[in-house]
Amino acid sequence: MKYFFSLLLVAIVLGSCKTSFRISVKEPAYVKLPDDVKGLGVVNGVTRENSPEEVIADVLTSQSLNGNVLASENADEGVLRALSRSDAMYGQLLQNTDLHNVDGSVNWTQLDTLCAQNNLQGIIEFTSIKTISPVGGSVLANATGQSSTQLQGYLYANLYLAGSHQAIEKLDVRRNYVIPLSGSSIIAILNDIQQKQQYYRSLGYELGYGLGSMLYPNWVWVNRQYYTKGSSALKRARPMIRNGNWNIAEEVLLQDVDNPKEKVRGRTLFNLALIKEGQGDIDAAIAYAERAALECGNKAANEYLVALRYRAAQLQQL
Repeated sequence: MKYFFSLLLVAIVLGSCKTSFRISVKEPAYVKLPDDVKGLGVVNGVTRENSPEEVIADVLTSQSLNGNVLASENADEGVLRALSRSDAMYGQLLQNTDLHNVDGSVNWTQLDTLCAQNNLQGIIEFTSIKTISPVGGSVLANATGQSSTQLQGYLYANLYLAGSHQAIEKLDVRRNYVIPLSGSSIIAILNDIQQKQQYYRSLGYELGYGLGSMLYPNWVWVNRQYYTKGSSALKRARPMIRNGNWNIAEEVLLQDVDNPKEKVRGRTLFNLALIKEGQGDIDAAIAYAERAALECGNKAANEYLVALRYRAAQLQQL
């Protein structure tokens, strides 16, 4: 028993030497576009014919409304909003136009003309949207007292670039939209026209926003850990790192970078790697993490190196 409590105490002490931290990092665009592509038109080609709604067990009685078409009505707004938040691109909703020849190929002459007239470099074409009503899963959700269920949606689109005539086809986005149950039957909710419009259009907006976000680099939050104990420098730098005061924290830790104690030196180098990542210098972050791992045997640095090298590979794509 005494041995068990000793192990527990060691675990608590070791666990308290590090704390979690979140920083924002830049991830490359899912779809790499030429630098001169700034303006994109949006053509909503979703119809009842290419996006027929799947009715589960004939439980939906309001068949005058097609959930897929409803979702598409706000998907274009989602794309426009996402592009406007990129700080480098913009979008424009275009009148529904058939961009294809009779044989299904792209009518590049028409597309080039349309882009030139609207100062655009390409056009996004929604080809279909598929939504899945969560009727079956909601029965269990209600029975188990859950307060929400999910409406699933898929958006399929093509992207055509004027001039170069590059076609990026079959882009797909998946999103879930949470529907609060509040004790109501999901069947009743989906049969209510007003609520159905609200939920499907909200789902469509999320789908469109997801598609637009694929076209430019995004800042995302990632979880990181850093050491808070082991030396006076590590303790002093703790609030500076927490508040993102990278330069001051770096100056404090550099005073301890040659500490004769291997464990302290390893923790100091590890924290310096985090600081360099926060400053945007990934190469320097990798160098510090490598020193922590190779010179001091810091195990956490080995795991951190994997994340840093992955980020370095991503940044090469930007």
